[in-house]
Amino acid sequence: MNKFPAWLNTLVLVILLAGMLLALPNVYGSSPALQVAAPDDLEITAAQLESFVGSAEAAGLTPESAYLKDGRAVLRFEEGTELKSIRDQLREEYDNEFSVAMTLASRMPDWLRGLGLNPMSLGLDLRGGVYVLLEVDMQTAIETRLERYVEDFDDRLREAGIRAGGQLVRHRVELANNVITVRLTNADGIESAREVIRAADADVIISDGADGRSLRVRMTEEQIRARQDLAIEQNVTTLRNRVDELGVAEPIVQRQGLDRIVVQLPGLQDPTELQRILTATATIEFRLTDTTAGDMPGSRLYEGRGDEPAQYLQRRVIASGDQIIDAGFSYDSNGAPAVSIRLDAAGGDSMLEITQENLGRPMSTVFIESRRDTMVRNGVE
Repeated sequence: MNKFPAWLNTLVLVILLAGMLLALPNVYGSSPALQVAAPDDLEITAAQLESFVGSAEAAGLTPESAYLKDGRAVLRFEEGTELKSIRDQLREEYDNEFSVAMTLASRMPDWLRGLGLNPMSLGLDLRGGVYVLLEVDMQTAIETRLERYVEDFDDRLREAGIRAGGQLVRHRVELANNVITVRLTNADGIESAREVIRAADADVIISDGADGRSLRVRMTEEQIRARQDLAIEQNVTTLRNRVDELGVAEPIVQRQGLDRIVVQLPGLQDPTELQRILTATATIEFRLTDTTAGDMPGSRLYEGRGDEPAQYLQRRVIASGDQIIDAGFSYDSNGAPAVSIRLDAAGGDSMLEITQENLGRPMSTVFIESRRDTMVRNGVE
């Protein structure tokens, strides 16, 4: 005999039914699917979804289900369907405008999906997927920074015009084994050259060369570690943004050790698509906007990202991504979110000069990304 009050029995029954409903998506399992994503976080439209379905049907593959999820198109097929051919066809038909990846999608009915329910996310051990261990080339990151120092020191010494005994002291700046050597034609110009280099970066280590007419410049251990950490952070952020294109549930992108990054994508069945986005290279440039509607010589029209309009930008690059030595999240004077960056000496001087000369004029940030794609023509890659 039930001795509990009716309200408690009702509560237990409601909890039991709710639990069964939430667990129901896990009963249906999953089957092969294609996921199509648009660039720049744009959402796929219903018309585009119908177009993708039409392309699949024209290839002799009719999806069991096709729907929009989180701005992406999902075309689910019956178990055992080989999707490589239709994936390649969609890429070719739409000229690689969209990201097309093979994955797994739940077979739950539309009414469950309409309730916003999803099956429990499974890891690589239960669902399979792609595991990638990437190694960041730390030496190249350090060498790139040192090469910027070489250019900066060379420019500053030339502008300084160091003289000794009434004669111009010539110089040569070389890089070898992570050490920058500044060679002078006259030893009397050593101290002036040291002041020029110190003004460029007060943190570097400067020592005298054995010949008495040169200086040796090295980065400090703190500078090297900061550069390595920045290289890792930039790569992790970039990889996270790129794997988001694949729409994988609960992807893992995290640092491992000093110079490695782990990428885990449960459920992804298309390693080639991951390789395509991981091998892309990107940089940014800062350019002044051409407010004369493209009348200035050398101006070029750049397409805007997302809803941003196209703009004519000047040819001169104020600063570029390889001159950024630190970046972080901050707030502006009005309390709005902002991204703050720190440029090296050359980039900072260029930015200061251009902005002082062009107060009130707009400046644009140009994002340049290059991707390597495998094109399929008449069945041949």
